[in-house]
Amino acid sequence: MKIDNSSANGFFNTKRRYLKLTVYAVALLTLGLVLLAKKRPEAVWELAITAAVMVYEFYHIKKSQKEFVGYIENLDFCLNDNSRGTLFNYPAPLVVTNISGEITWYNENFRKAVDKSDLFGTQIRELVPEIQISKFTNTEENTHIKLEIGENHYEVWGNVAHANSGRTNGRSDLVVLYFIDKTEEVHAIRFREDERMIECIVIIDNYDEVLKETADSNHGALLGEIEQKINAWVTLGNGILRKYERDKFIAFFSNKDFEKIMDNKFAVLDEVRAINFENKIPVTLSIGVGKSGADVAESDKFARLAIDMALGRGGDQVVIRDGDNFTFFGAKTREVEKRTKVKARVVAHALRELVDHSGKVFIMGHASSDMDSIGASIGLFKAVKSRGKDAYIIANSQNSNAKLLIDEFSQMDEYEDAFITSEQALNLFNAESLVIVVDVHRPGMVECPELLQHAKEVVLIDHHRRSEDFIENAVLVYHEPYASSTCEMITEILQYIQDGQRLTKQEAEALYAGIFMDTKGFTFKAGVRTFEAASYLRRMGVDTVSVRRLFKTDLQNYIARADIIKSATVYRENIAFSYLYEECPNMAVTVAQAADELLDISGIEASFVLAKSGNRVVISGRSLESVNVQVILEKLGGGGHITIAGAQLDDVSVEEADEMLKNAVDEVLNQ
Repeated sequence: MKIDNSSANGFFNTKRRYLKLTVYAVALLTLGLVLLAKKRPEAVWELAITAAVMVYEFYHIKKSQKEFVGYIENLDFCLNDNSRGTLFNYPAPLVVTNISGEITWYNENFRKAVDKSDLFGTQIRELVPEIQISKFTNTEENTHIKLEIGENHYEVWGNVAHANSGRTNGRSDLVVLYFIDKTEEVHAIRFREDERMIECIVIIDNYDEVLKETADSNHGALLGEIEQKINAWVTLGNGILRKYERDKFIAFFSNKDFEKIMDNKFAVLDEVRAINFENKIPVTLSIGVGKSGADVAESDKFARLAIDMALGRGGDQVVIRDGDNFTFFGAKTREVEKRTKVKARVVAHALRELVDHSGKVFIMGHASSDMDSIGASIGLFKAVKSRGKDAYIIANSQNSNAKLLIDEFSQMDEYEDAFITSEQALNLFNAESLVIVVDVHRPGMVECPELLQHAKEVVLIDHHRRSEDFIENAVLVYHEPYASSTCEMITEILQYIQDGQRLTKQEAEALYAGIFMDTKGFTFKAGVRTFEAASYLRRMGVDTVSVRRLFKTDLQNYIARADIIKSATVYRENIAFSYLYEECPNMAVTVAQAADELLDISGIEASFVLAKSGNRVVISGRSLESVNVQVILEKLGGGGHITIAGAQLDDVSVEEADEMLKNAVDEVLNQ
């Protein structure tokens, strides 16, 4: 749209004419007053003529301004009859502003939309703050924004009408804004979202264990109370509930009603946990929620992924899968130990079949390996070799916290070529190779991530609570967060996978060391099966004094640990924070040991130690169950267990990491 400026230029000079009139009036009045002061007779005539001229000019300017408004309202100065008719008959709100945002014209629909009148000269941002004229003038393309006016929703499109005068400063340009009413469309989308189905899968985590520890006469009342609590929770959100197995339920909610469930923060977890019919073990639930699925099938898929995540993280929690995102609630109790070893036996047989049908076998744990990952790798190495297959353990001894263990085994004839680097593994790997990952389930944290991309068959054995990223292409997964350590799991597997092969004393001690480390000397997460595994290893010849030797530290590390404890501060009354600014050998072990010892302080329920390592800050977290350090450190990209967790932050200072950690603590504890 082009503007004819010839008829409009005079009207845009109103302010200039007022200014000129003011200057002339002041000059003439000054002259008249001077003459009057000198008692000159012509002074009266001069003042009279000045007053007449002022009245005339003022009347003429007002008349011109009125004509100007008429031109503006009818757009006579810039549009022909066809264009003007198009704008006048435009069925939606429309407004024209100058380049600075002052309204120069608007139609009746716009006046009704903003519910105001006499808008000429008003700044558009005073009526609609979301509109910035610069968004439309700073681009050659048509631009649009979405906004609300009252209860109506609009999509605003705008374009610039350029003047014909040839001036390039843009002062005569106008901006035309078209308001497309999207209210019905927005309401339809909102209605569809409100009525979108949300699927929830509810599982009683420890059904068998609870009933075993409850008197038979109380079974009916206990189960009835559990179902009553779950029914009440579903009723809160106007949902429907169906029981499809003895310990499994499925519930459906509308998206709109599910907001009530979210506001309630899944209090059903606490209510079920508080049920007491002389059951020695508290009842816990796991709930998987599928949201934002494109259809029923996808919502069901999301719900099943969420319940797998909840169970993989130890149960007693809610996991919401909303598109690609996970949200977590609960996780206030530690995992319940499973007494049966049926799964260990099944996994052992399946693993034996995979090994027998593979070529080379590569075993690896997480980067910066520790006693648990190396001990488990040694146990599996023994099992694979007993099947007559070539096996390799991928480990960087220089960055390992189990360097003493690796060095000791590297000197043995059987293990002389067992430990290889990531580069060597990639060179030896072929299509028939099997990869076994231990003590880690996050693909980015394994010793050699590239190997996972090439492997067709991957076996995963881990005991850490499940994180959002998980090795998805594994053909065999043995993931048990209730287990104290991966070495405990491997010890059980070895009893079913070996045909008459016995562990050597050194191999048994490696597995025992892994269990000892992850249980902190059989004090954390040490269940019945933990001691059974330890007993089996003791029968294989474990010398506990020799194991203890693997955990010895030098004087420098001992002093560093003492300095960490000495500089500890208390946060939120029951959380200890401490820091290590200078690197030392075996720093990860030193930091973990210091975090453990801080829990011995009276009143401390959780501890975090932050240490600087190159351009990275290492965080070790410990707790006595009342504080879930896993959920806290997951917010910083870490993970672990409810009582033991860790994280690493790149390219930050200790002070920045400290601030990030405290924000994560506040976010979790304030939920």
